[in-house]
Amino acid sequence: MIPTYYVLTTAEASSNYARYDGVHFGYHSKNAVGVEDTYKKSRSEGFGAEVKRRIMLGTFVLSHGYYDAYYTKAQKVRRVIQNRTKEIFSQYDFIILPTTPSTAFEIGAVSDPIQMYLQDIFTVQANLSGNPAISLPLGLHSNKLPFGIQVMGKHFDEAGLLSFSEYLMTNCK
Repeated sequence: MIPTYYVLTTAEASSNYARYDGVHFGYHSKNAVGVEDTYKKSRSEGFGAEVKRRIMLGTFVLSHGYYDAYYTKAQKVRRVIQNRTKEIFSQYDFIILPTTPSTAFEIGAVSDPIQMYLQDIFTVQANLSGNPAISLPLGLHSNKLPFGIQVMGKHFDEAGLLSFSEYLMTNCK
């Protein structure tokens, strides 16, 4: 699921952020002179390193010669994930899993993008399948840092998901 998630989300980021040119939408550099300079400076000053990284990866994924190899295949895998998740929900009301593979980490303790990306490992199923999900702060680890439990619900059953989440928050602390 992780490769599929990053192919699709970076492609969507690249496509969605294309309109933030500093002219029509988004940050506008006050140091820019002329049209080309406006585009370059507005985008380089207006986007952080992670956003730039995702835009570049998405641009690659959507480029000629790679579109079918990556994006089209990822869309097919997304459909498999959606169908399998629907099968699970034909038997169960909720899926409960960790939100991340570890507890929260101290601010600034992790700067490696790959390590940050791996924090998404348990949340990508909901994102790819389109199912509603919520992360609940249900505990403290022995290291005194919080951890979350993710609850995923059926399509269009946000009310049931919120009700069950309230039950867990009230009875599981």
